[in-house]
Amino acid sequence: MKPLKPTLLVLVSAFVITFLFYKQALGLNLLIYELMVIGYLSITKQLAFKGVNQISTVLGVILTGMFTVIHHSTLSFVVNVFVFILFVGVVIAPELRSLISSFKLSMSNLFKVPLNYWNEYSEGKATKKKSRVNIRRLGMFFIPILIVAAFTILYSWSSPKFSAFMESIANVISENTMLLFQYIDLWLILTFVLGLFISAFIFIRKRIVPIIEEERKHSDDLVRERISHSKDFKLLALKNEKRSAVFLFASLNLLLLLLNILDVDSVWMNFEWEGQHLKQFVHFGTYILIFTILISIALVLYVFRNNLNFYRENKVLKVLCYVWLAQNILLALSVGIRNWHYIEHFALAYKRIGVLFFLLLAVFGLITVAIKVRDRKSHFYILRINALAWVCVFTLASGFNWDRIIAKYNFSNAEHSFVHLNFLATLSDSALPELDKSKLELSKIRTEQLEKFSHYSSSSSGSLNLFSRVYMTPDRYFDVISMRKQAFKRKWESKGFLSWNFAEYRAYEALFGNN
Repeated sequence: MKPLKPTLLVLVSAFVITFLFYKQALGLNLLIYELMVIGYLSITKQLAFKGVNQISTVLGVILTGMFTVIHHSTLSFVVNVFVFILFVGVVIAPELRSLISSFKLSMSNLFKVPLNYWNEYSEGKATKKKSRVNIRRLGMFFIPILIVAAFTILYSWSSPKFSAFMESIANVISENTMLLFQYIDLWLILTFVLGLFISAFIFIRKRIVPIIEEERKHSDDLVRERISHSKDFKLLALKNEKRSAVFLFASLNLLLLLLNILDVDSVWMNFEWEGQHLKQFVHFGTYILIFTILISIALVLYVFRNNLNFYRENKVLKVLCYVWLAQNILLALSVGIRNWHYIEHFALAYKRIGVLFFLLLAVFGLITVAIKVRDRKSHFYILRINALAWVCVFTLASGFNWDRIIAKYNFSNAEHSFVHLNFLATLSDSALPELDKSKLELSKIRTEQLEKFSHYSSSSSGSLNLFSRVYMTPDRYFDVISMRKQAFKRKWESKGFLSWNFAEYRAYEALFGNN
């Protein structure tokens, strides 16, 4: 099939977007449009399902689009947008090996959408010449208009009568403008304009040569650099660099070994919760340890950046690096166990789930760094592989309705962990069936909470339990959820077919299906 002219295609696509999304929430419309884009690009042979990047981004767009319909979560939508931007970059230059380069290419096109559309519109020489003439004619009047406006303001300041006269003219214009807007649907115009912008981004794509050429310079494998120093000087420099690195990693390994031994003892084996909030134990400690893991990766990449990779006497250094990376994996597991202790006593929350996914990516990153040291891979290889891993993990993460999981887990574990009613009351509408509890159930949970957390106080006085002073009461929570249920009922019943999503459909049926 021969592709349509880009400017015509953008117009058609903008009308389709307006039809699908005008006064509609996200749902089936998102998946329908994205499948139409993928289908059109495939039929017109602008998209070939070849290579890891093309296959992974196409699957990512389809899966996250489906997850948006199934779970209707903010995460699934955000990941869908991000993967779609990557997908456009891959379509522009399928030969790019790194998704980071594809993202740069796509974002460059995104910021140049108006310029790209104008260039495409004025493609013919005659059209270009005519456009230039029109622009010059408009420019001839721009400065005079500004001068007239400036003098109008000055005359208004100097003469009250002139000011009153100009104000009456402005009022007449304003009234007529407001009358005009009564017959104009502003949301329809905004939806169409946004549709034009999105369509131009997708269908008027430009290859940014510097970005493509820059990636061609990089390889997965390191190449030995030939330095113009004498052989003895070069060998001495490598020996000194190796000795320094051996001393560094030997010292750091001993330091980290001590930390890991203490963590295994206090976090893995002998952890006991005595009513403390665990903020220092988890929040601050976790962020610091995650930061040290990232620094550890950067340190290895810096040491093995150049010819030290090819130095024959670097076996001891490599072993020390492997031990260092393995110890960092152990440290990541300790962070995971800290996080699990926090979940065990203070239930699930977004950040606690996010930490688990981040640790998974950190461990993967540490393993790829070990492969880089062993096989003399480049930094480009590390970035390329890990970028793909991040896309895959976030696509996987968007495949779950975390709000429902959080609500169900937190209430079912009320005997063992803290139920944060303030937080739970903010979860999405799709979790309302799990959030909907009777006053009797909430009262029972309240009693269990006060028993478990009776030793925890907010200040040195310790006279009044923090959970009975600060957090939402069962009665208040019940009222909030009741109001949300009624608002959700009205909102769902007013939605059209294009806004349909399974998560809210299931929630509506569970709450009101028998009514």
